Amino acid sequence: MQRIRKGDKVRVISGKFVTKEGTVLLVNNKKGTAIVEGLNKVKLHRKPNAKQEKGGITEKEAGIPLCKLALLAPKSPQGISKIKYSINKDGKKIRIAKKTNNAIASK
Repeated sequence: MQRIRKGDKVRVISGKFVTKEGTVLLVNNKKGTAIVEGLNKVKLHRKPNAKQEKGGITEKEAGIPLCKLALLAPKSPQGISKIKYSINKDGKKIRIAKKTNNAIASK
């Protein structure tokens, strides 16, 4: 089970984009990657076709391995925190930041 979900604020902890932050747009559990808004942009060379009349070079975000991402926890001194799970009064499973014991909002 992955602890990072769509809509979470994350920070890159290693690699080319170390210390950059962004919002997760998509998580691919099969590949173990996440697409983060504004990070790891790649250029695609496209040929013109019926759907896309113009060809050329377009930019798109590529996946970043989940092991290189850390969740930004609310009210944490360094910003990043590990996650634990707890069951609330309604019987729902919620994510909690270990350092601050604050609940992490799910979207």
